Amino acid sequence: MSDKNDFGGGNKVSNYIPITEIEQEFISRLVEAQDLVVIVHGWGLVVHPIVTFGDKNLHAHFKLSFDQPENPKQVYFFDLELKTLSGIPLFRQKMSTVYGNSPLMVGQGLEFEMVWDIAINHIDPKLIKMLMPSVTGFTTRLEDRDTHEITATGNMRLNKDLTEKALDLQKAERWIKQYDLNRLKNKGKL
Repeated sequence: MSDKNDFGGGNKVSNYIPITEIEQEFISRLVEAQDLVVIVHGWGLVVHPIVTFGDKNLHAHFKLSFDQPENPKQVYFFDLELKTLSGIPLFRQKMSTVYGNSPLMVGQGLEFEMVWDIAINHIDPKLIKMLMPSVTGFTTRLEDRDTHEITATGNMRLNKDLTEKALDLQKAERWIKQYDLNRLKNKGKL
């Protein structure tokens, strides 16, 4: 029995398309250089978050201290952005802070620790070549050979079964993103 999933990912009980070794090296270099910052738009920024990563996810661990507002207020989401220290944007996501149908109450003096879990489908080849100029060829599995567009099957050579699984994974990821976005919109918070 293989210790890999259908697409070669390191977690055999979960089906996902892992990022390439080149993409993992890109993340590793940013982490080792401590070249990352998390911006919580409207609330503050965290320089040098503790970052761990695997072959599909990146986890940014950080502590956030609030110096405002004086009177606690309801917060339905945090607008999070991961950038390099030099300002290159890497990823941005609105994360719901609603728990048990109630928004997070934020006020002056509050401090808490967060882990932002980012699922990585691919890293823009231009970013990789900016940090690693000697890299040649495809840097992501999801870049189509002919169009160079990011697709569900990219440049992988998949049989019919795996092609269907890749398309199903893409549909599921899109559904989850849309579901989260709709929840925030329905609450009138976006």
